[in-house]
Amino acid sequence: MSTVWKKTIRDVFIILAAGFVYYIVNRLTGFGFTCPVKQFTGYPCPSCGITHMAIDLIALDFKSAFKDNQFLFVTWPLLASEILFVIYNIEAKKDLPRWNVIALSVFAGLLITFGFLRIAYSW
Repeated sequence: MSTVWKKTIRDVFIILAAGFVYYIVNRLTGFGFTCPVKQFTGYPCPSCGITHMAIDLIALDFKSAFKDNQFLFVTWPLLASEILFVIYNIEAKKDLPRWNVIALSVFAGLLITFGFLRIAYSW
């Protein structure tokens, strides 16, 4: 296995370990990050509900996970793959290909559109 893949796996493990620690702290204490956008405006941002969605996914409660954040529930496998791809490219000291930058821009646009629709329809 190449050094780049070893570093990528290490980085992914660190991210997963941090997420696991956050999950344990959240379950034991109820502590969780509050969304500054929702706190300031009263409206949910496009990523509001990620923590609840992740907790529901861990519990295999897919219906509740979908209710928490519909867009990210549907796209999380793509997003997880993208995170892995970006980490690999960072470790390999490579620039992201143009197609990937375009795909990320489209994803960001769709996420923002979801945020506006979420406010408009009060999902």
